[in-house]
Parts: sequence; structure tokens; C-alpha cells
Amino acid sequence: MYIKEQDSPIVIPADLKQTFENKFNLNIGKNEIIKMKNNNVITDRDIEIAKFLFRYKFATADQIYKLLGEDKTKVNLKNRLDKLVKYRVLNKFMLSDFEEEQVAPDSYQIYCLDLGGRYLLANYSNEDTTDWYSTINMKSSEIISKNLLTTEIYLRIRETCPDKLVYFKVEPDFRVGKKNVFPSFEMCMKINGQNRYFVGEAIREYDFPLHIRDKVFKLESLMTTNAWKKYYYDAEQPPVLFVFADSDLTALEAGKLITESSEIRNFRLSTDERLQRVLHEAGAFLRYLPEQDVLQEIKAVTFRP
Repeated sequence: MYIKEQDSPIVIPADLKQTFENKFNLNIGKNEIIKMKNNNVITDRDIEIAKFLFRYKFATADQIYKLLGEDKTKVNLKNRLDKLVKYRVLNKFMLSDFEEEQVAPDSYQIYCLDLGGRYLLANYSNEDTTDWYSTINMKSSEIISKNLLTTEIYLRIRETCPDKLVYFKVEPDFRVGKKNVFPSFEMCMKINGQNRYFVGEAIREYDFPLHIRDKVFKLESLMTTNAWKKYYYDAEQPPVLFVFADSDLTALEAGKLITESSEIRNFRLSTDERLQRVLHEAGAFLRYLPEQDVLQEIKAVTFRP
């Protein structure tokens, strides 16, 4: 069985397999792709889509529709995306219990970059594509779920307060002593004329207890020592930690773990569902209250336009 489009899960289940529309190979003509751009067969908007997937790895058609913010219908956009898949600029896949022969038309489809997209960006953008390989797209459904959530976080912040957002980077690489720290994302926002920094982590119920505990230990070494100053030299205070969970129960457990097992205190929690609310109104974000062992709904004024 595969996930169908009509199901459109908020949280993708674990242990599902990818079935790609196109097998990844090197038989994609670089010169032909470049000529297609030069002849306007491939457009500037197509370049924008390729750039988005290069930066954020995975996105659904609905998410790409949100990115473009155009009046075009979703059907027309979906047709264009599938045309780019045929050109091998993009690829797409579905998720199922077993790898299938082909992507089902009614499946829940996720888009990613293909080698033709890398060729385009190398010639028509400032993106550094030298370290991009098709294996970047080959992930477990657990990781894909988190990547799609990170994409959604970026789009929601971009929709809510675009003038405040300075940058948003997926899976930054921090080095603290001999440790490497890879949170889900980092971002910078301009608030009252000052750059404020935030580090984010996407978590799922199956991350408990070992995976999330190890992540918290590493984040603690970055956020509660002077190590953060190496990366945020112009900030007056350490970055705030955002944790996005798959449910309120998982968020509660995360709040308890962070408080009891680390010195991190400046953190806020949310969920996939709460992310769809108005970000600066009460309920989109939560605070953990250790005395009562409960979550409190708060207003995140940071995201006020």
C-alpha cells in the first residue's frame, strides 16, 4: 500500500520506501538542458523551483504553490512540475510499504532535484552545487517527514513576516570542540533593528528517548557555552531553540527532557498541527512549565508582522 494524495498526512509514518518516477543516472545531457533554458523552454520560474528544492531537499506541489504565490491554478503548476520531471530537472517519488514499479497517479507525491536541475543551477544561479549528488534524495520516510516539516516551517514564516526573515538554512553544520551538531534548521530574523538567531529541531515520537537525548546534549554544548558566538558574532544573546513535534504529547516529553537533562532554558515548542495556526497568536507555540509538568500556550510576538 502507498500513501494517497487524498490522505495527505500531516506526519508521514516510519519505515516506508521511496518509489521514484525516474531512476537516477548520469544519462542526462547537460548541454541539452542548458540550451532549453537559453531557448526559454525552461523558464526563470523553473529555475526558482529548482533552487528551492536544492536548498530544502523535498517539497509537495502544495508547498511549491505556496512558494510561488501566483494566481495560477494548482493543476497548472502540477502539470508544469511533471513536465520538469520529464526534462529530468526534477524528480518525484511516492512512499509505500514496498518499492513499487512506478509512481501511482493518485499517490501522495514529493518532489526533489534531479541532475538536470543541478546543471541549471550551476549555470544560472550563485548556488554552490559541487557537493550535490543524487543520493541526497534517497532517505528514510522518517527523515523525509522531518525535511517536509522544515520546508513548511520556512514557508509559514515567510508568509507571516517576510520582512523580518533575513535567512533560513536547512541542516546547518556546527562544530563545537570535537562534536558536530546538525539541527534541522537555523534562521536569522531582524527584530527592532537587531539580528536575532534561532535554531530549530524537528522531532517525532520514535526519536525518544535515545535520539532526542543525544541531540539535546549536542545542542546544549552549542547554546549554553560561548560556542554560539563563533557563528553569531553580531548577536547579543544566544540563539533561541525551537522544537517542532508531531503531537502535543511528544512536545510535552521533549520539554521535560530538555529541562531535566540540559541547561537549555530559552526554548519554545510547537507541533505540525499548531504550525498551521496564526504564528503570533496564542496556541501556535508552547512553553513548558516544569513545576506543573504541563505545556502553556503562548503568543510568539517574534512572528508578529
